[in-house]
Amino acid sequence: MLDKGQARAIAYAGLHAANAARFPFPIEGRIPNFVGAEAAARRLGELPEYRAAQGVKVNPDAPQLPVRAMVLRDGKTLYMPSPRLRGAFLRIRPDQVPPGQERRAASLAHAAEYGEVLSLKTLAATIAGAAHPPIDLVVVGSVAVSRTGARAGKGEGYADMEYAILREVGLPPVPVATTVHAAQIVPDIAVAEHDLPVDFIITPTETIATGTRLPKPRRIAWERLAPATWQAMPLLRELRELGWEELSTRDLLAPGLDVLFVGINPGRTSAVSGHNFAGPGNHFWRLLHEAGLTPRRFAPHEEDELLKHRLGITNIVDRASRGEQDLTWEELLAGGAALREKVRRWRPRVLVLLGKNVYRAYAGLSRSAPVAWGAQPKAVVEGVMDFVAPNPSARSTVPYATRLALFRALRHL
Repeated sequence: MLDKGQARAIAYAGLHAANAARFPFPIEGRIPNFVGAEAAARRLGELPEYRAAQGVKVNPDAPQLPVRAMVLRDGKTLYMPSPRLRGAFLRIRPDQVPPGQERRAASLAHAAEYGEVLSLKTLAATIAGAAHPPIDLVVVGSVAVSRTGARAGKGEGYADMEYAILREVGLPPVPVATTVHAAQIVPDIAVAEHDLPVDFIITPTETIATGTRLPKPRRIAWERLAPATWQAMPLLRELRELGWEELSTRDLLAPGLDVLFVGINPGRTSAVSGHNFAGPGNHFWRLLHEAGLTPRRFAPHEEDELLKHRLGITNIVDRASRGEQDLTWEELLAGGAALREKVRRWRPRVLVLLGKNVYRAYAGLSRSAPVAWGAQPKAVVEGVMDFVAPNPSARSTVPYATRLALFRALRHL
């Protein structure tokens, strides 16, 4: 089985050997245009799934320009994502395009003149309010495909993410087709769960129903994306804003930590940003610096710097919410049990539990058990000191001076 890099190399070499590569050049590093792209589009037009479709989402690359123009000529609505997910989806209705201008309207350079930009919120509302899915078929570009339905794009995952975005805003599963040259069909390709397989491979001379058994993505694999990656894509930022309650933050963990801070759970701002203690006015980062635990005041997006100072972060509950009042005591107790296992694995010198309820859940106490601030007399996990400090939220009723004094006491430990 080929890895994606091998599959791409074979496909690019095959296009050159067949003299089938077409402008723009070089074809390497992009979805390659190919001789016969128009014939492949016409063959796609004969597919029953295409004929029944009312709306078709097509990638913005050069080899699929004939497909996009055909969609408009056939009286169907065209949906185009912006290149590299830098913007939103563009919807072009056929009645917005004068006869004879379909190819111009379908071109990347001029599509905005004919279409309307859809925010994800609008797209989600359109899907929710429609008796019939507004998009019935997805057409993607490919560098290489196999007859099993496995596909390799140019390596940046945009087609995978675009499909996942549509699913996240409510679109039901729809078939996926790709138009390619025969030279781009390679032996089986190793793919991951987040990769988008294809149901149909259309070449200028052949229609292949893959009958693929590979699953299609149903969500964005946020755990694979560094915050800097999705923050550069407005569409993904908007998706996080819409679905923040399904998101979380990541743990900052490493062997040999001096201190592991435990928050209660991510708030909305933290979930959207992907960074811990990112809420407006949260005092965590200020407390760290003023207590002498960090050499300067870090921003939430610099949280990885804490590991260099042997400091880590986790939460007792992963689920994001507007506040602690939205969490059940059962959730906290379950989180406490999971935290004990995490502490046994990573064994920080000091565990700082930010809130009395965080400590109660971690220690398996009742919700009303008395708890004092500071170091606790008995360790929950042997060899790890437990230290209780107030929640650093700006909404805390504990005076800032008290919280700072506790952080300074922590430093002296």
